[in-house]
Amino acid sequence: MDRRANYFDELRLLAAWLVLFSHCYPLSGSALGDPFARSIGIDTLGGVGVAIFFVLSGYLVTLSWERSSGTIDFFWKRARRIYPALVACVCVCVCVIGLWLSSLDPAAFFQHPQTREYFKTATAWSIKFVLPGAFPHNPLPGTVNGSLWSLPYELRCYLCLALLGLLPIALRWKVAATTTLLVLYLLSRPQMPVFDRYLGIDYYHAKLGLFFAIGATYASWRKHIRPMWWLGLAGTVAACTMADSSTRTIIWVVSFSTFALGVALVPWHLPKLPERMGDWSYGLYLYGFPTQQVVAHFDVAKSLSLPGYVVVCTFASLTLAALSWFVVERPALAFERKGGRQS
Repeated sequence: MDRRANYFDELRLLAAWLVLFSHCYPLSGSALGDPFARSIGIDTLGGVGVAIFFVLSGYLVTLSWERSSGTIDFFWKRARRIYPALVACVCVCVCVIGLWLSSLDPAAFFQHPQTREYFKTATAWSIKFVLPGAFPHNPLPGTVNGSLWSLPYELRCYLCLALLGLLPIALRWKVAATTTLLVLYLLSRPQMPVFDRYLGIDYYHAKLGLFFAIGATYASWRKHIRPMWWLGLAGTVAACTMADSSTRTIIWVVSFSTFALGVALVPWHLPKLPERMGDWSYGLYLYGFPTQQVVAHFDVAKSLSLPGYVVVCTFASLTLAALSWFVVERPALAFERKGGRQS
């Protein structure tokens, strides 16, 4: 896919920033809540950012599956995209941020069980959020990188796509059937806490899985259907005006997915990020939350107010995202497995 003919990079960077902006409210100690959740109630702006990530990922990762030479090649591409930057971020969080700002002395910090446990975060499968003694006086003490909660869901989407791809019958029919099943699941799920399991999975497996599946559906059916952004926008606005219900959730997910993909694929002839800049979205996602905690540690929000806190956190996080891209991510993506093909 020609990156110059679409807006995937721009939308993913926006999605990562929406996550950062949404977290600015609780992490700065603001008495106000997320503005989108406060006014609309269907999700937070951070949730909107995660939704964009999942639907765009569903589309692009499905294309990657189709273009891979085999299952090993597919997972090699995914591993290169996810793990080098994640491992680097975990090491920075432990060996720089944690060690620097923990209330414990270095020996006690590294000997603490929570420090050893935190390294499991590098698997992207078992996310640990707390480092001992970190940010003891912050509005959200202890938590180092709360943004990473969605990574295990992303990995499970990759696994499910690969399993579907290995089964007989054309991928587009299997993806469409999976999308339908997830819709039926969300419609039938009773009112219960989101992390409680119903029919073996929790609410976020179904909701984020549906965002991913819709992206995969549009990718696998791209020769037959295209997402119409104006239709998605109309459905999104309609969902925002409805009372809370499972039907509203379905309309929101389907419509917003269509809107986001439509915006990404239409040649708007709008200014684009320089191609040489690369893709900073993953780095912004990885480093946004730790950066916000560090900035909060030094009481920037109190001296500059919430807008100042947002600006400082944005520029500091973008700096780290740029370093992550040029120092870690781009070299990792350039490293090809022998016999593999570029995704």
